[in-house]
Amino acid sequence: MGQLRRDIIRRHGLAASGALVFSLLFLAGYYLQLTRLSGNQLVLLLGSFWLIQAGLLYWVCSGRAERCKDPSLTVPFMLLSISYFTIMLMSAPALRPVLLLAYLTVMPFGVFRLTWKGYLGVGLFTMACYTSAILYFQFDSGGLWIPQLEAFLGITFFACIMAYTVMGREFTILRDAYRRKNRELRRAMVRIEELAVTDELTGLFNRRYLLRTLEKQRALAEREGLPFVLAFVDIDHFKQINDLHGHKVGDQVLAELSAVLKMSIREVDLAARYGGEEFVLLLSGLALADAGQVLERIRLQVMERTFSQAQIPLTVSIGVAQYHPGEDADELLNRADRLLYDAKRGGRNQVKTETCRGPVRSLAEPS
Repeated sequence: MGQLRRDIIRRHGLAASGALVFSLLFLAGYYLQLTRLSGNQLVLLLGSFWLIQAGLLYWVCSGRAERCKDPSLTVPFMLLSISYFTIMLMSAPALRPVLLLAYLTVMPFGVFRLTWKGYLGVGLFTMACYTSAILYFQFDSGGLWIPQLEAFLGITFFACIMAYTVMGREFTILRDAYRRKNRELRRAMVRIEELAVTDELTGLFNRRYLLRTLEKQRALAEREGLPFVLAFVDIDHFKQINDLHGHKVGDQVLAELSAVLKMSIREVDLAARYGGEEFVLLLSGLALADAGQVLERIRLQVMERTFSQAQIPLTVSIGVAQYHPGEDADELLNRADRLLYDAKRGGRNQVKTETCRGPVRSLAEPS
């Protein structure tokens, strides 16, 4: 059960407690002979109300109401209670002071759900119900009422209802401001989380996130035997690009190459900027031979295009190592880094991989 549903149930529990109090007061009025109902009519009134109340509450607690615009069904509950108290009022004029208070206890239920227009609508409905009860008294008692007193009570009651409407409007403003600030805070938190795990220039994951993910991948490999491969990707002669074209162009090259790397791997894989012009690819579920083919394809894609507005041709050197059971992350990173160094020392623009516990071989060179 989610927090929202628990909050809704708690609100309904409080509201039901208030309705129960006034039901007991009405029942006491019946035993004091202050109502016009017979025993059967009393049972029908109370039974009908609580049966409908239980049905609405079940609808909320079961989660079916979550498909509604207002999952707490605020308006149906409020209209049900107001109608219930109106029938009580018509049945027991002597209990009018108590039942006027009952009307007012219904209004706070809509504070955190209704707009001020909704509050106004419920308030006008309440006034219409109260007016109907007063007119019923007039016709039923043959005109034996005091118009001045009824007008005074009606105006006072109307003022109370309007006060709740104004209060509802203020709560609506505060609630909307709170929700707006909450949305802004959530967006800020998402942005902070993104900055904590991504490289600002390239949009790839950063070194910290890579190392954290690598540990999880190692645990998965040890537990389920899922293979994975780690590859270091380094731009050849990147310093010359910065020296000839400037760091702004160098940044464009890094960003565009990052996009190529990200588009060339699967969703289950990971691309990260390790530092400077060096990137790391973590390919999950692939054996060394298959990963080597993927990385060779990436090498060719890079070589076949140009980068930045300066149309700079680019090549990359790649060192590829497969995880060996029992080794730690540093050992795997060091092996992949050594293979990258071999690729650069062997002439750059090539993929250096290894056989399982065997010698290093190049995909760009004959076997």
